[in-house]
Amino acid sequence: MNENENYALVLGQIKTKDNKNTANVVGTERFTLLHIELKEGVDVNPQDKILLTKHSDEVEKINYRISYDNLSNSEKEELNRAIHRIILTDEKKYVHFFNRQSRDRMQLHFLDGISRKAGTKIVSEREKKDFESFEDINKRVSFIDDSEELIFKRVFYELTEPKKKNENQVYLFVNIKYKQSKKPKEPKLDDFEKSDKFFIEKLKKEGLLEKSGKLIK
Repeated sequence: MNENENYALVLGQIKTKDNKNTANVVGTERFTLLHIELKEGVDVNPQDKILLTKHSDEVEKINYRISYDNLSNSEKEELNRAIHRIILTDEKKYVHFFNRQSRDRMQLHFLDGISRKAGTKIVSEREKKDFESFEDINKRVSFIDDSEELIFKRVFYELTEPKKKNENQVYLFVNIKYKQSKKPKEPKLDDFEKSDKFFIEKLKKEGLLEKSGKLIK
């Protein structure tokens, strides 16, 4: 039921035309955007933290995933607040992102304004001693003014700039899934009525069509 998210922050409650009680929420673990159905009589406010598992007192079911574009303007504003809140609440997790970087395996250059050269300098500082907090990073790395803001910008980018077809997008913090394309239908002879005889004969030879024009099952 939980789409790999145990908790979520409410972005907005919605009463549908068919009188269903629903809400848009963002997961606190991987920023998954979800449209959920609330239990009868349940009212929630923006930024309320709710349980998404089967033991939830608020959630009847998770309907489906949504994208940033599905949110209203007010929900987008609430999402900004929610992202900051999630990052600051779980500060150790995001500070650990900086601490687990190495010269060989480095993802720091995916953060806004951090080049590979700058990333190497961050790793060099971390090798002296692990970072303990966002404030510690800001003090020890001269070119970083706000490390929490760097994480926020990356999360926001991953939510608002979804992967395009054939694009190798990297997701550091956000859980994104894309619908798989449907399996192409096998060709039927009728599909090629206007095609040349040579192409139809080629399909027959490859076993895709019988001489009668029916598909081989």
